[in-house]
Amino acid sequence: MIVDAMRWTALFLLPMLAGAVEIGGSDVRTIYIMPMRHGLDQYIANQLTREHVIEVTADPARADAIFTDGLGEAFEQRLETLHPTPKPEEAKPAEPAKVDADKDHADSKDKASSPKTFREPDPPHTSTFGRGKGTIFMVDSHSRIILWSVYEKPVPSNPHSLDGVAKRVVSQLKQDLAGK
Repeated sequence: MIVDAMRWTALFLLPMLAGAVEIGGSDVRTIYIMPMRHGLDQYIANQLTREHVIEVTADPARADAIFTDGLGEAFEQRLETLHPTPKPEEAKPAEPAKVDADKDHADSKDKASSPKTFREPDPPHTSTFGRGKGTIFMVDSHSRIILWSVYEKPVPSNPHSLDGVAKRVVSQLKQDLAGK
């Protein structure tokens, strides 16, 4: 009977010992915090680290989830850069036939001398000025699903106010995680 109780205890404690938190059906071990209005990201990172809620990483490519205060085209572009959407495999082309060396040389000269008309579009501007209307989102890096969000009324940009907002955000995250 004691052995059964110990097994059940181990079963419940194992996820906590592994260091992952389950949010919205996704196991989140590390989080990257995007730049936010008035440097709120720094205060949130501090509180998450101090409270040992989740591991905060400075490398967005390592993150399981991302905290952001804005969604939209600029965020999607940045997320696609950090975690590209897997593309379906294309059929392999047939082996090329032997090509005359002189013709190949002429083709490469034509390509080199022709002006390039295609230009990659510039990535959207990701200014933090005027963003952040008070909602903070946790987005799964790979599936792009919003796992969690909270609204905190925007405050003046003084350190005391920003720290208070960060404490409330992290407290709400802890409370929501505990309720699961």
